[in-house]
Amino acid sequence: MGVACRVLWRSSFGGLSHRGAIVAAVPLTFPAHQTLVLPLKLWRPRWFDGTALVIGAGAPDLFNAFAFVNTFDSHHWDGVAVAVVFTITYAIVLRRFAVDGLFGTLPDFGPLNARSYRVLAHGRPRLLVTTWSAFIGVGSHVAVDSFTHVNRFGSNLFGLSRVIFESPFGAVTAAKFLQYTGHTLGSLVGLLLFVIVVSRRHLGEWYGTETIAQARRAPVRDGAQRRAAAILLVALGGGFWWGIAQGAIPVFTMGLTMVFAFLVIGVVNQSSPTTLASCPDISIPHATTSSTQSAERSSKTSRP
Repeated sequence: MGVACRVLWRSSFGGLSHRGAIVAAVPLTFPAHQTLVLPLKLWRPRWFDGTALVIGAGAPDLFNAFAFVNTFDSHHWDGVAVAVVFTITYAIVLRRFAVDGLFGTLPDFGPLNARSYRVLAHGRPRLLVTTWSAFIGVGSHVAVDSFTHVNRFGSNLFGLSRVIFESPFGAVTAAKFLQYTGHTLGSLVGLLLFVIVVSRRHLGEWYGTETIAQARRAPVRDGAQRRAAAILLVALGGGFWWGIAQGAIPVFTMGLTMVFAFLVIGVVNQSSPTTLASCPDISIPHATTSSTQSAERSSKTSRP
């Protein structure tokens, strides 16, 4: 029974023998993978840590950057454990030290209203909620990849590893077709969900519209944009050459260095503690009665 479980786990989460195929086939991991987990936050905001869900849903692909470690598979059990620990740690560090400076430096990107995410600096979900959300985010990524990569449990179970047509770039399997179709449609839906999250109905209910407004207005340090551009340029350049040097696809090494660059940008550009402290706990003067009651309850517990 134990052997059978290990075989099933290895098949589901990507065996070591398929690592090269995994690295060669995976496209960008954001925001398609987040499409599956964001609805959980919208459904039950206090049950889930949205930051951990989003990070966890992309985390397994980040560790494809370590192509030189032949015994490590980011979609196998050891990779899942690393991704969960990384997600928990990154979510906590991002919220407490970097999210204000990071999103305060970024432009709004139209309807995404990215600067509104500065309010996440006020969030303090319970560690159990963050851990639970990290497992769900990472697990959802690996589960989906099981059906969209050849020779995985899902693709083998449903015969998705078969070639369905030839393209100028090579044979296209049913799994690969699902992968690229899913990433295209999923990315569009994911962007829509991020727009919905920052809408008045959701982010405003969780933190308060006035709190968001004050977070958006809070100043960042002088030269923040120039500093952010320099840090990002160095990170992407370093990631590119790191990938070339070890024979990995640079998109993964650049993705990993960029993720850490976000932390650095946030830390060096964050507002002063007194500026953050000036934002009230919760205030929704224009919300509905039910939203106001929810906000009052929120002041007695940690925010999502």
